[in-house]
Amino acid sequence: MIKQVCAAVCTVFSVAYSGYYLTHLTRHLTRGWRKACPLASTAGAAPPLAPSLLEEEAEEEQKDIQPPAAVPPWPEHAEPLDTHSALQCAAAAAWPAAAGTPSAASTSSSSPAQQPESREEQSLKTLRSIVSLGHPMKKYTAFEELGRGGFGAVYKALHASTGQQVAIKKMSLQEEMCEELAVNEIVAMRDNRNPNIVTYLDSYLVDRELWLVMELMDGGTLSDVLSAVYLEEGQIGAVCRECLQGLHFLHSRQVIHRDIKSSNVLVGMDGSVKLADFGLCAQLSPERSKRSSRVGTPSWMALEVVRGKAYGPKVDIWSLGIMGLEMVEGEAPYQREARLRVLELIERNGPPKLQNPRHHSALLRDFLQCCLQADEDRRWSAQELLQHPFVTAGDPASSLAALIVSAKQVQEEWKGESCS
Repeated sequence: MIKQVCAAVCTVFSVAYSGYYLTHLTRHLTRGWRKACPLASTAGAAPPLAPSLLEEEAEEEQKDIQPPAAVPPWPEHAEPLDTHSALQCAAAAAWPAAAGTPSAASTSSSSPAQQPESREEQSLKTLRSIVSLGHPMKKYTAFEELGRGGFGAVYKALHASTGQQVAIKKMSLQEEMCEELAVNEIVAMRDNRNPNIVTYLDSYLVDRELWLVMELMDGGTLSDVLSAVYLEEGQIGAVCRECLQGLHFLHSRQVIHRDIKSSNVLVGMDGSVKLADFGLCAQLSPERSKRSSRVGTPSWMALEVVRGKAYGPKVDIWSLGIMGLEMVEGEAPYQREARLRVLELIERNGPPKLQNPRHHSALLRDFLQCCLQADEDRRWSAQELLQHPFVTAGDPASSLAALIVSAKQVQEEWKGESCS
């Protein structure tokens, strides 16, 4: 009898414990699933500008931030990646919500008969909500083309009322998802005003083009300058200091540029130096302090970006170091190679070095080494680099004016020779 009672008690405890165990196991698994698959934002919450793009980056980051080492499928045998190509439009990171963005709640609650808007339609609606109304031809006159690229063309124009000279970048929106890149660039420039960042003035939608109105940097791009003249170390230090001031401002606001290179740095005839082209920038937050998307221009891409690892603002410092090599040697490492080959070389060789280090000062060599550390933790920040002796000993920015004038003269001579 006693044995039967004991057996019954044991059975009851066994069943009870099993239920307790299964209950807690279910809760644990459910909690883990919720963390991996967060629910849609509640009604009234401000959604990201392009949820699908954020989801793409988040999916990469869920894979232990260690995606396969395979090189992304960029075309072989091509010039360095144009940051406004269709591929980069697709890879551009989303900016925080802007006015007019449909909420995630309203999209997810649509009835079957009411299909949700496509990503392109959402981006176009957001773009329409942040650009000015009317036609820019009524406000700006005397258009003169300054340059042309894969994104479209840049023109110099006059404000009809004030006579102010401006630059107008016309960006084609025919490529898939370029609307998102356009929104990214407008919001980034509009919300991050600084003496070392090109000033946003206005924007318009004209048919399938975005007209982005900015201050005119009459010296052109740093790339134009490098193609025409040679920079002394003091001048390189001055350019690096001005760029670092802009980067320190961006990084303090948790913004990563992600495409620092000489063609995205504008100069003025007065020697001013400003960062431009913010289509690929990303806004970090306490919830998302890292990114992992492979975006940028191959030769300037940080090692951790090429390897598909998580990264933060210091990817811009690596790119600045590559730009430093570009200013010293006239071109970026591997710039003449096919795109896939560039990524392969960066992956295999790690930080590039000066071709003839003994021809340059110890300060320059040390500065580049501080920028081009393979370990992101050992790489200096923009704030730290502003205190580096190579930067503090650089020439004043105003001294770059004579250099930029010389570069302009050389370019005019080339034009004259090509026309004769």
